[in-house]
Amino acid sequence: MITFLALKTVLKKAWVWIKHNWHVPAVLVYTLVLWIMFRRKDTASTILEERNKSYKNQIDVINKSHEEELEKRNKIIEKYNGLIIKIEEKYSADRQELDNKKRKEVKDMVEKYHDDPDALAKLIAEKYGLNYVE
Repeated sequence: MITFLALKTVLKKAWVWIKHNWHVPAVLVYTLVLWIMFRRKDTASTILEERNKSYKNQIDVINKSHEEELEKRNKIIEKYNGLIIKIEEKYSADRQELDNKKRKEVKDMVEKYHDDPDALAKLIAEKYGLNYVE
């Protein structure tokens, strides 16, 4: 029982001292927390360095893939433009060929039906989808 009463008295005195000098235990607790947090500085810096390396590697991979996509896109655009030019040239040549062919056909029809203009008009209307009005 004496130990219990002695412990109770010591705790009361400690409590009165802590209430009066609260800043001393606060500084001790603050120092202890800082020591615990920063005692493994090497480990924390190593982790940060690894994260930075990983970040740089990821950025490099993203930039490289972006450049490859741009190169592919530019090649596709060049192919597209080349095909468009070829198609336009072929269209122009085919159109001239058709125009010459139509002119020749019309000329042949006119020569064949120069005596009968009504028959010529009906034939041209049927051939080219026009309406013939008498």
